[in-house]
Amino acid sequence: MWQNVKYYVLAYAIMVGGAVLSSVFQLLGDQFPAGHPVGTIAANLSGVTIGGMIMVIGFLRDSRVEAAEARVAEAEARADREWERAERERERAAATEARAAAAEERAARMVERYEIATTALIKRLDEMNGNGAAPSAGKDPA
Repeated sequence: MWQNVKYYVLAYAIMVGGAVLSSVFQLLGDQFPAGHPVGTIAANLSGVTIGGMIMVIGFLRDSRVEAAEARVAEAEARADREWERAERERERAAATEARAAAAEERAARMVERYEIATTALIKRLDEMNGNGAAPSAGKDPA
């Protein structure tokens, strides 16, 4: 706030100076007869022009709009960066998910092969030990 004190003092000085100048023009306009060009110019300068000049000076010195636009641009750039980062994370997650699905599929195939190999091995061991059901020629074990 203390940085802006000089602008407040300057604005106050402009307002007081504008009011004094406007009063001078108004008094000057009253010194001439109605319709005299100096009186008309003085009357026009007394209010509208001085007030408009002060307003224009105020608009030119006011940098809040530019500062707000800069903040908005920075926020948009930050949002874009975050969006891109999130997109990269989504792509990385999708790639990881695909790798996990492929690994799961390989593991399922390995389990299936293991079960087949284990079943075949048990059957073979049973046949070697004579415990397995030997192919019968139509005999019913019961």
